[in-house]
Amino acid sequence: MVDYKLLFSKFEESIKKNLFISEEEFSKRLQPFLEMDFRKKSDKDIFWIIVYVNFYSGIRAVTIERKLDLIKSELYDYQKISDLDEDEKLRIISKIGFPKKCGYCFKNAKSFQELIDKYGSFENYVKSFNINSLTPNTDNIERLRNDLKNRFYGLGPRTVNHLLTDLGFNVLKPDRVICRIFFRLGLIDSIDDLNGAIREGKNFEKAIGKPIRYVDIIFVKYGQMGKSEQFGTKDGICLENNPKCQMCNAKEFCKYYKEKIQPASLQF
Repeated sequence: MVDYKLLFSKFEESIKKNLFISEEEFSKRLQPFLEMDFRKKSDKDIFWIIVYVNFYSGIRAVTIERKLDLIKSELYDYQKISDLDEDEKLRIISKIGFPKKCGYCFKNAKSFQELIDKYGSFENYVKSFNINSLTPNTDNIERLRNDLKNRFYGLGPRTVNHLLTDLGFNVLKPDRVICRIFFRLGLIDSIDDLNGAIREGKNFEKAIGKPIRYVDIIFVKYGQMGKSEQFGTKDGICLENNPKCQMCNAKEFCKYYKEKIQPASLQF
C-alpha cells in the first residue's frame, strides 16, 4: 500500500533543500500552478498555452525558459500570426530559432482562428464535448484529447496531456521525467506507461489535496537537468544519468535505489 501523501512530502522536502531562492519565493512562484482554469483565461492566453507546450516538447526545459519572453512577444496573438506573410515568418524564425516548432505555431494559429470562428470561444468548443468541469468523465476527456491532436500540429501523446494539464484539467502530463521517476519508484511498469503515470498522478493529487499541475511541477523539477531560473531550483535530483540519490529523502521508498544504487554502495 503506497502512502502517497507521505511519499510526496519527501519529494517536497528534498526539492526545497535544492533551491537558490527562499522557500517563500519558491511557493510564490508555484502559486499560479495552483489556480489553473482555462475558463478564466482569454482565447489568446489559451493559444499561448498551445504555443509553449509545443516548444517544451522534446527540448530541455531550461533552454525554453530562457526564450519564453521572446517567444511570447512574437507568437502570443493567434489573430496576428495567422495572417503573416512569408517574410514575417522568416523574421520570427530568425529571432527565435526552432523553425519546425515555429512552423507548427503558424499553422496552429490558423486552426485556432477556425475553431474560434466556429464555436465563438475556446470554452464553447470544450463544452461541445459535454465537458462543463475540470474533472470530466474519461470518455469525454478522451474525445477532447483526440480532437486536439487532430486539430493542432505538434500535439503527440505526451504533449496533448501537457496542454490539458495547463488548461487546468485533472490530467497529469506524463512526460519522460515523470515517467522515469514513477518507474524508479515502482509505481508503473515501464517508462512508456503513459496511462499508468496519469493514474499515479491522480493518486498523488487526491492524497495531497492540491491541483495536479502542482504535483507535475514538483516531480518535473525533481528530475529535470539544469538550473531553473523560473522556479529557483539548482538542478534536478532524480536525473536520468547519475541521479543524486544521496540528496533524495524518498530513496527509502525507491525500487531503483534499493535494487541498483544501495547494493553497489555496500560493496565499498
